[in-house]
Parts: sequence; C-alpha cells; structure tokens
Amino acid sequence: MEDGRKLQYVVTCAVSILTSTTGFVNTWATPMVMKILLSETDFQFDDEEMKWFFRIAPIVLVVGTVLAGYICDKFGRRTILLTAIVIAAFGSVGNIYMAEIVDPDIRGGLTLATRFMYYLGSLLMVLIGEAVSYRALNNWIIIPPLLSLAAIYPIPESPYYLLKVGKEDQARKELSRLQQNSRTEDIDTQFEKMKMHVTMEMQNPSSFFKFISNKRYRKALIITFGLKLFYILSGTAVIQGLYRTILKEGDMDLTLTNMIQIDVGIKVGVDILSALLVDRVGRRILLLWSFIGCSLSIAVIALYFGVRDYYTQAIQSIGYITFAALIIFLISNSFGLASIKEVIEVELFPLNVRVMAVVTLYVFGVIDYPLQIGFMKFEDSAGRVSVFWTLAVIAILGFIFTYFVLPETKRKSLKEIQEMLRGDDNVSEQEMTTIQERTERFRDRVISG
Repeated sequence: MEDGRKLQYVVTCAVSILTSTTGFVNTWATPMVMKILLSETDFQFDDEEMKWFFRIAPIVLVVGTVLAGYICDKFGRRTILLTAIVIAAFGSVGNIYMAEIVDPDIRGGLTLATRFMYYLGSLLMVLIGEAVSYRALNNWIIIPPLLSLAAIYPIPESPYYLLKVGKEDQARKELSRLQQNSRTEDIDTQFEKMKMHVTMEMQNPSSFFKFISNKRYRKALIITFGLKLFYILSGTAVIQGLYRTILKEGDMDLTLTNMIQIDVGIKVGVDILSALLVDRVGRRILLLWSFIGCSLSIAVIALYFGVRDYYTQAIQSIGYITFAALIIFLISNSFGLASIKEVIEVELFPLNVRVMAVVTLYVFGVIDYPLQIGFMKFEDSAGRVSVFWTLAVIAILGFIFTYFVLPETKRKSLKEIQEMLRGDDNVSEQEMTTIQERTERFRDRVISG
C-alpha cells in the first residue's frame, strides 16, 4: 500500500462497510418473503398485500435517491454517507464521493471494491435469513448500521465539495490528509489545479433544464443514458424471471433460494475481478466483453428453446446447456455492464451537475419495471424465443454503441475527462489568463450568497 494513499484505502474500507450494510438491509425482503410464503411468521399477507410489499420498494428508493441528491449537494458527500442507511439510497450518490477523493489511477478499482461489498452484504442476508427465525433477523438487523456509522464518522469530506461551497482552507486541509507524505509543493500544485477546475465548472449552467438541453452535457448524457438503457434491456430481469424454468430444463437439483445464492455469489466474485482489472485494461474493454458474453449466452438459450419446440425429447437430454448459458450470462453481466456503468456515470459529468446527473439516471432506471411488463406482453404475443433473440440483438447493439461512442477514462483525472469530452487537448490560453479573475468572482459570489 502506498504510504501517500493510505487514507484513501482506509476510506475505501469504511465505505465498503457501509455498502455491505446497505446490501444487507436492502436484501431483507428476500428471506422475509420466503418465510411468509412458507408460513414461518406469526402473520400472513394476502395476494394484494404481497404485491404492495414488492411495489413499495422502488417507490421508496426513488424518493430516497432524490432526497439523497439534495443532501449530497446541500450538506456534503460525507453527510449523505452518514445518513445513507436511514434513507436507503447510498448507491446512487456514494460513488460520487469515491470519484472525488480517490486518485485517477486507482479510482475505478476502489469504487468497484465498494460495490462488490454490497453484494457480499446481500449474500450474508440471504444466508443468515435462511438459518434464523424472522424475529432474530429483525432484532439483529440494527447492528450493521451502527457499525457503519462508526466507520464513516471519521472520514474526510470531499475537497471538491468544499471548494464548491467556498471553503478553501478546509478543502486544502482534507486534500493534505488524502495525500499523506506528499511534499507541500506538490499538494499546493494539485490544490491550485483542483481549484481552477472547480471554479471553471461552477461557471457553467446547472439548472435541470440546462442540464438536459445544453450541448455541453449532451455527449455525457448520450453515453450514460444509453448505457443505462442497454443495461435495463440486457435481459437481467427477464432471465431472473426464468430461473425456475431453466432449472427444470437443466434437471438441476437446486431450489430457487439456491439459485439466488448462486446469483449473488457470482456478483461478489466477478465484481472483485472487475475491481482488479478496471484500472488496468480499461472501462471500454470490460464493457465490450460484457456485451459479447450477454449476447452469446442469451442466443444459446434462445436457440435451445427454439429447437426444443420441434425436437422436445432429443433436446431435453442436453437441457443443462441452458443452466451453463445462464451462469455465463450472470458472469458477463456482472463483469462489466452491471458495474462499470456506475463508475462511468460519475466520471463523465462536471461538478456543477454531477449529483443531478446521477440522481436523474437512477430515477430513469425506474423504467425497468414497465419494460418488464412490456417484455411479458411481448412474450405472450410473440413467444419466449422471440424475446430471447430480441435481447441478444440488443446486447449486440450495446456493443456497437460502446465501441463507437464511449471514450476510455481509465487513469484520467476528472478535469482531463471533461476536456476530452469537449475535445480540448489543453486548457486554452484565455482560460489560463483569466482564471484568477474567475476564482475571485466565484469566491465573492459564494461569500455573498
């Protein structure tokens, strides 16, 4: 571990404790539903109540994410981490904090390290929930949030946020903490570059209408919303809905609970691998291979079910192919598409609209639910095989989109990424000569406001 980055790794560990707690708490519904269905509780839900049990979760998460965005912008990144468990919306804005406090050459890996801890927390909840009573589960669920609070409390605030609100002295102090053992001259140089970067970005329009319509943000919008849409359409929800069918076709002696455990376990293992590779091979490469794996695995499932309709007995003897294809799909999806997009979302937007962008992208993800209903209706009218082939084609389109549209951001600072999106090789001479004036105007505006 590099001495100068020790605090960055310590902060990553603290945030990882929080993400594992968030995964633990957010997965609480999975074992609880199984216990209700198996009559292991003192109460029961009827069909309508059970529907609301599932409907309310996305509603609460959307409201929590919007609230989290407001807190993150108004009161700081560290504050939202301290309140994350209460409003259950860490994942949508927590990556912003990681992007702003970690050095460029390790930013992707450490951000993804916190992500796989989320799935580790989910896996623990599934395993513990199966082993203990629902009363014990509910009594002990308060412990992880208390541990998270203790871990998060000492971490520093983001220097970017402190500069944004005009607290330059505190911002420099936090930067010095994050760059331990660095020379004073190096910290001064880095701080001046950071201050210039923040000042320039805060000059730009930041209303929601400008965010949607201003061409300055257009490329980032196309990339991030495009990746989000391809992720939603990649088939994750559809495949999960077919776990029982695929297990039956493959004659696998596994329960639905076992399949959920395998699913989450794959996410944990593959996310660790992604964290190790993302800053070495790059975001684009992982995404491209992810799309290829998703497309090929879904195509195999489509081919199997298409042939089975005509040669039922002959093809069912190799039904295990569907299970193998399912595992490949889960690995491919977790390897890039499900994880890398979250790193890219916080990297591509400038400071003045970063929180707004991430929150908007999360709310946009709610279309996942009506799209699932749409796929179900499509399956009823055109057949399951048509759905699978459609998903395979969509994954190929995602590959083409990523190859031609997504720039590589590995080892680039947030400032360099913005210059790359604008097509600038360097900050213009005019910007360099007027930066002091802009800094003073921005500082006066913050103080007077």
